[in-house]
Amino acid sequence: MQNLDQIRATAANDLCNSAQFTRSEIAGFPSLVMNNGLLAATAFAIEADRDARSGISQAVDGMARHLANPAHGMTALNNVTSAATLIRDLSAKATSLDLQRATAEALAFFSYVKRFAPRKTN
Repeated sequence: MQNLDQIRATAANDLCNSAQFTRSEIAGFPSLVMNNGLLAATAFAIEADRDARSGISQAVDGMARHLANPAHGMTALNNVTSAATLIRDLSAKATSLDLQRATAEALAFFSYVKRFAPRKTN
């Protein structure tokens, strides 16, 4: 059985190997979460002008899939497949404790994503 750090590291590494974003594109997301909350930061990352933030939206979609992992025990997020469904389920189904847990897990996950993300694309 893997511990949470192993689960985070595996998911972050898989995300960084499959997505097209750089470390600089995602570096500010944890600050957005700390200052504005997970829901607002996620909404910012996926807002209508996705082209300007395509890297961060890919990373946030990966974060949403990570949060849906049953190992975290957040049953309100079982059907989450993207950042948009994460916002919907955190707003409609989750308790405030679920939102706190999701926020803490998202910040821990992004600490790994920032480490595994390439510095720049070729």
